[in-house]
Amino acid sequence: MGLDTVELIIAVERNFDISIRDDAASGLDTVGKLRDFVVIELNRLQRPRVNSDIVLDQLRTIICAQLGVRPEQLHLTTRFVQDLGAD
Repeated sequence: MGLDTVELIIAVERNFDISIRDDAASGLDTVGKLRDFVVIELNRLQRPRVNSDIVLDQLRTIICAQLGVRPEQLHLTTRFVQDLGAD
């Protein structure tokens, strides 16, 4: 994981108040995988009203801010390194 992806993971952890282990983070290479991980983790922590669409909207905001990309570039299959140029 490069600096861009590490900073993205930290921003996601802060926003959702969760922890993402390094071994888990290395497998979160698409927007969809990251969304699914966050939803599962929030459910595991028994957070109220976990909605995958809301999680995705929040992730879009974080990803756009961290990586300087446009929201329309982000789909569930979008890869952080290959498609968005994150290091």
